[in-house]
Amino acid sequence: MKNSTLTPGHIADIAAARAYIMDFSCPSGFSQFSWRQLQQTALAVWQSHLKGTHYRGSLHFCRPEFYAMLTQPSGQPIVSVGRIRGFMAA
Repeated sequence: MKNSTLTPGHIADIAAARAYIMDFSCPSGFSQFSWRQLQQTALAVWQSHLKGTHYRGSLHFCRPEFYAMLTQPSGQPIVSVGRIRGFMAA
């Protein structure tokens, strides 16, 4: 889950996106390797978003926390819900 020290707002640069993503803790019982992979994917999505380009990779869900990484701290998603395969299943 997110650390409460992050204040709601708008992420405008990659350093802030990285800090935001890294603030999510690995869920209990989830592989650290898999968690790092999800964080790297989330960071790549943020990079595309901040550059104003379309992320070309697949966004297959693995954990509900992954969806939270793809939102602004205010809760606004950075990609459309329809782009994330499996979103409705979470």
